[in-house]
Amino acid sequence: MEMVFYPNDLLRVKTKQVENIDDKIRDYAKKMIELMDISGGVGLAAPQVGLDLALFVVRENKMARPLVFINPSIIETSYELSSYKEGCLSIPGVYYDLMRPKAVVINFHDENGKSFTIENSDFLARIIQHEMDHLNGVLFIDYYEEKLKNKLLKPYMRERGLKAK
Repeated sequence: MEMVFYPNDLLRVKTKQVENIDDKIRDYAKKMIELMDISGGVGLAAPQVGLDLALFVVRENKMARPLVFINPSIIETSYELSSYKEGCLSIPGVYYDLMRPKAVVINFHDENGKSFTIENSDFLARIIQHEMDHLNGVLFIDYYEEKLKNKLLKPYMRERGLKAK
């Protein structure tokens, strides 16, 4: 399992629901957690490893137990917003402040097929929203105006020998 990097089109795919939570899905989740940890991330979505599945994993910090979200759906967000410097394992080295709802309520299944509805706030809520965006083909840089987005991406693109706008 390998990381997919911007501007790969796989990052723009809207994922499909997982039909059957089986050993194959559990294996994907396990490998995604390992890759996320090795890469120093706090979240990793299936499109970031080339999978077209509604699946992501998170580990809020090194001490936290990793969580697996299958077929997740955010059903509520707070009116209160918070700003935080976001980054993405698929766009290493690019960070910038982004306003998001401070809290979310999310429905999902875990790797054993058990259904949950949980409310999260602050950093975990931000991670969940970031990974949910990935499942819809949206990257955090998409929230910025074109001029700022291009400025943020220019060093990243140059470093990879790609043409920046």
